[in-house]
Formats: sequence, structure tokens, C-alpha cells
Amino acid sequence: MKLVMFDIDGTLTESNNLDDESYLRALHEVFGFSQISNDWTSYTHVTDICILKEVCQSQLGRFPSSIEVETFQKRFLELLIDGAKARDGIKAIPGAFEILKRLLVSPEHELVYAGGGWAASAIFKLKSANLLIENIPHAFSDDDDSREGIMTIAHYRAEKYYGQLFPNVVYVGDGIWDIRSAKKLGYSFIGIASGNEAQALYKEGATYVFPNYNDYKSFLAALSN
Repeated sequence: MKLVMFDIDGTLTESNNLDDESYLRALHEVFGFSQISNDWTSYTHVTDICILKEVCQSQLGRFPSSIEVETFQKRFLELLIDGAKARDGIKAIPGAFEILKRLLVSPEHELVYAGGGWAASAIFKLKSANLLIENIPHAFSDDDDSREGIMTIAHYRAEKYYGQLFPNVVYVGDGIWDIRSAKKLGYSFIGIASGNEAQALYKEGATYVFPNYNDYKSFLAALSN
């Protein structure tokens, strides 16, 4: 039995641009920050909470208070919801619904979500894209600052939820931080990307990179390797 661990933004949902726009706008509205780098690789960990902490440390000389984090999360989610409405909802990566449905009934795989966003925003995106949420364990930025920490917690929760150990884990992601974190944890990796983003994943050592899940047979074959 193999555990398949999915990132959310850019991996299951077409939400990277909306997420970036909403995050940067929330930083400006809540804290007054502007000209913040959206080169996410420049941050220690590409997670919502780590980026917020590092931006506040840089701009204010301190970490945000719990109240400030809560205020930021609320405004960020509001902006995501407004942005999704303006775009007629968040779309799923082509084939994502079908591949999740197939894996849920597969005798060889179990599913878990592990993304760098906060739970509220991740669940909103999944619901907006009409993707499966029920009966799938998860871990997000609420659980740990680092992506490796989030993935480790997701792994633990999956083992507890499904009642078995998973020595073999495949992480499915779209960013170079995803494959780097997977390598650190000894997980296999499958990329979901195209163009320059796909080439960046190949340069990081990815063996399999797909633009979407439409070729589900090839994706399932990659899971088996």
C-alpha cells in the first residue's frame, strides 16, 4: 500500500495567481506592507505562516501576534472568496477530480493532503473546485511552519486514520520547494507543471512531470514506479 500525498495550489487547484494576489493584498491592507517579494523561494519555508513571520520580522522587527495572524488569515480568506467569485470559482487542475476518485477506491493507494496554505483557505479552494475533501486526512500551515513538518504530520495522521504504516510515500506537487521537501523526507515525487515550471522540476531531479491528470494511466503508472 502506497500513500499519495497531494499539495493543493497549482497541484489540485488552479489557484496560484489568486493566492499570490490575495496574500500580498492582505499584507498591505492588514499591515500596510508594500513591495514585498513574491519570490517564494527567497523565504526559509514556502508556507503561509512562515512567510508572514519573516515579512513581519523584516518590516517590524518582530513576529506577528496571534491576533495579527488571526486578522490576516480572516482578510486573506475574504480576498480569496471575493477573487474566486470574480473568476466564476476556482477551477480544478484538469483530471484532478477523476484521479482523486480513482485513488480513493484503489486497493493499492491511500490519500492525504499536505499543503503550505492554511486549512481554511485550502479547504475553501478544494470546495470551490468541487474536489473531494471528506474522508481524506490532511495537514496544513496551521500545523507547522515548515513544509517538511506539514508533510510529516500529514504522514502521521494518514497512518493513524487508515490504521496502517506507509513506508512508501509519493508527494505530488508543482513547486521546486515541493520536490526539495520530498527529497529531504525520502519520499518519491511526481510533478504537476508545464513550461518553465516543469523544466525547473526536472532540473531538481524529478523523473515524472505531467501538465495535468488527463493521462491518468500514465500518472497511475508513475505512482507504481
